[in-house]
Amino acid sequence: MTRGAHVTLCRDATAALLTVDTDIDGESRRRLESAVDDLPATVRELTLDLGHVVFADSAVLYLIHGMQRAADHNGGRLWVAGLTGQPRTVLRHAAQLWPEAHWDSYLRAS
Repeated sequence: MTRGAHVTLCRDATAALLTVDTDIDGESRRRLESAVDDLPATVRELTLDLGHVVFADSAVLYLIHGMQRAADHNGGRLWVAGLTGQPRTVLRHAAQLWPEAHWDSYLRAS
């Protein structure tokens, strides 16, 4: 099995699940963003599942922020699931340092 990401679309292509099973750093972030960019424009609900991610640096913040902007632009919503370990720690620190960015909303939802 190749590590990276797996995209699952619902039948009517209005919702998608992006399951990540690789570390999130600058290099992998670009590949993950590319996977999101390839989603159909009909997707309004996007779930980012980080439950299999062991390592994440600040690239996870850029990934989530970019995905949130894309979801907002399309009139949709981003959900972050499976937020544990290091990815959760990165978001917790971001929420403390930049509360105005509302990183805590992802922590509460996951």
